[in-house]
Amino acid sequence: MNKMTRLLCRRPLTAALLATSIASNAAYAQQADEPKEKTSAVESTEIGEITVTAQRRVQNIQKVGVAISAIGADGLASLGRQDISAITNQIPSVQANTYSATQVVFNIRGVSQNDFADSQEGPVAFYNDEVYVASLGAISGQNFDLERVETLRGPQGSLFGRNATGGLVQVFTAKPSRELEGFGTLTVGSYGQISTEAAISGPVNDSVRARLSISTNHNDGYLSNDQGRDKGYTNFYAGRLQLAADVGPSTTLLVKGQLLRNANDSAGLYGHTTTIQNEFGVGAPVGPNDNPYGTCNGCDLFGYKDANDDIYVSNTNRLGVFDRTYYSATARLTHDFGFATLASITDYQNLKKLYQDDGDGSPNDIFTYDSRQQLEQWSEELRLSGETSGINWTVGGYLFRLKTANQYVADFPLFFDRLDYYTDIRTQSEAVFGQVEYPFSNVFSAIVGARYSWERKTLDYGVSDNGVLNTVVNRITHPEISSKTFNNYSGKVELDFKPSNSALFYVSANRGTKAGGFGTLGYVPPDIDRINYGEEILTNYEGGFKLTLFDRKLHFNGSIFHYDYDGYQAYSVIGTTQFITNKDARIDGVELQIDGRVSDALTFSLFGTYLDAKVRDIAMPTGERLSRRMPQAPKWSFGGMARYEWNVGSNEMALQTDWKWNSTQYFDTFNSPISLQKDYAIGNIRAEFKPSKAPFDIAVFVQNVTDQKYLVYSTDLSFISLAQHVFARPRWVGASITFKLR
Repeated sequence: MNKMTRLLCRRPLTAALLATSIASNAAYAQQADEPKEKTSAVESTEIGEITVTAQRRVQNIQKVGVAISAIGADGLASLGRQDISAITNQIPSVQANTYSATQVVFNIRGVSQNDFADSQEGPVAFYNDEVYVASLGAISGQNFDLERVETLRGPQGSLFGRNATGGLVQVFTAKPSRELEGFGTLTVGSYGQISTEAAISGPVNDSVRARLSISTNHNDGYLSNDQGRDKGYTNFYAGRLQLAADVGPSTTLLVKGQLLRNANDSAGLYGHTTTIQNEFGVGAPVGPNDNPYGTCNGCDLFGYKDANDDIYVSNTNRLGVFDRTYYSATARLTHDFGFATLASITDYQNLKKLYQDDGDGSPNDIFTYDSRQQLEQWSEELRLSGETSGINWTVGGYLFRLKTANQYVADFPLFFDRLDYYTDIRTQSEAVFGQVEYPFSNVFSAIVGARYSWERKTLDYGVSDNGVLNTVVNRITHPEISSKTFNNYSGKVELDFKPSNSALFYVSANRGTKAGGFGTLGYVPPDIDRINYGEEILTNYEGGFKLTLFDRKLHFNGSIFHYDYDGYQAYSVIGTTQFITNKDARIDGVELQIDGRVSDALTFSLFGTYLDAKVRDIAMPTGERLSRRMPQAPKWSFGGMARYEWNVGSNEMALQTDWKWNSTQYFDTFNSPISLQKDYAIGNIRAEFKPSKAPFDIAVFVQNVTDQKYLVYSTDLSFISLAQHVFARPRWVGASITFKLR
């Protein structure tokens, strides 16, 4: 079984290679640092070893007492995606809310933040090469030329800390190599898709190495529009340059610059959905023969309904736009003292974003929404780690600064005056942390970790009604509201039992925290007393096992967990008011995952999740207080992948399919009927051909094979008889060719 593909050619770095998108290979999840290259499709009868850095050091995934999944470069390529959220189809207990490239919101074990305001940070952290990315609008597009993706489930308070209440998703980019290597992939697909991905890497001189990576994706709209240009088109470009240098016998420096650009992509991919408020004051669907507003059957308050029941046909008189420029610069300096290794990670990020949509999804002028964001982030982490007398330890400090300036325009011409409002938030945070792993014997060990954070947030907020500034909240007008401090601790205690080299049993208690902040209050003149919301604290009690069985042919992992969730930051929309309140919640769950190799040619993965996630004391619009299911938290979820490889002469062939089934789930805290997504299954297939005497591989794929129609985003606007629904892309067919330096 191939580990991560390393393409070796012993020449200096003198040329650049273009074109890419989906590099094909055999592994679903594999060790990213392994340089071996497979010479036959049927070679090994053992499942590959997977290495991860979940505890800030390289370890075999089966030796780490954390619920973690990892997908390496070849596995990501064989899944055939460009969207980072697509990994959720092959990871237990993970969902993703991706109604456009505007934002990516991960949900792990029911923990997420569904507020679409640009100024919010989610409780599932996203990292790129050990750097926290605060903006939800900066996540999409960062998954090109990757070494691997790791997903950690449950609070990761000690070593990661910031906003890792529910867990984290981390991508690791492929690094500059000491020998020349490269690849380029061109993909064509449905709706005029043309996408590329490429990388060239190698030595500049004896002590300096470089890697240049690019990615592009373009496609036409898949949501036809009777009023104009079809919606869902994409114009995406990305580039990354890395330089690695040996600046001394024990010191290395890695500098990385990255640019992401969405050039006026389509946004606001809403169809028209008619709703009526039910007995709890939340949206319910209106049937095609119902006429609750006395206008016409199936029509909204304004007498409109779509003439076509096809969810991929729309009739909107305003074209939504998403325009984004994001760039970042990172410097990672490491020095080996012998007894310990020091790592310094300095990072700067800048994001400019424009978003516009037709909020009512109809040809009428009922509701439009615009937003602009300008964000700057700076962070520094200093970390010292080592091993002393068999004790692994890590200590460090973290500095974080975030400045986000946001402007919004909400216009309801038939109901209210136009509202222009701004939300400028500054965040300053510092933290110290440490973790120790102490082996009591060859079979028992304990891990203790802790982190203490100091965080200060300030707000400058204002609302204009038809151009007249009528509400201002800042440190002068409302000091008690506009400046908040959140100091708290997080940490973990874990006991590991390793009766053999192929078995691990663990129990742990983990505490994660997320600071409070400021809501947006975006649709009407605000109730400023609702701007503030408090911190949330999640304590996870978990037990699990990791077994390697049948002569290393199978990994069988599982966990059971209970969350005490104090102050869950629950996002709600009531009429024209949106706000965040703190509510207690509890989550119980079970996860099982099997990865195996049945034979030389056949590998597979299976997983299942049971999740019981409830938030208490939710105040419904009509006043009742009820317990509700947490958003995007299906009670049952099952998935799997199978891959078969064989040789045709000296050539290699492969077939792969992956599937996932989710039970019913809601997209809002109220569990409104209009936000209900019934159970569904989605599957993909892929075939690959690798000629032995040619420098290229060929693949064909079908994503969403059954053309399943399912929600990826929903907002209840039943106060104006509407709901915003965004559905996943329809069936997507394509082919790719990958050229490699061999």
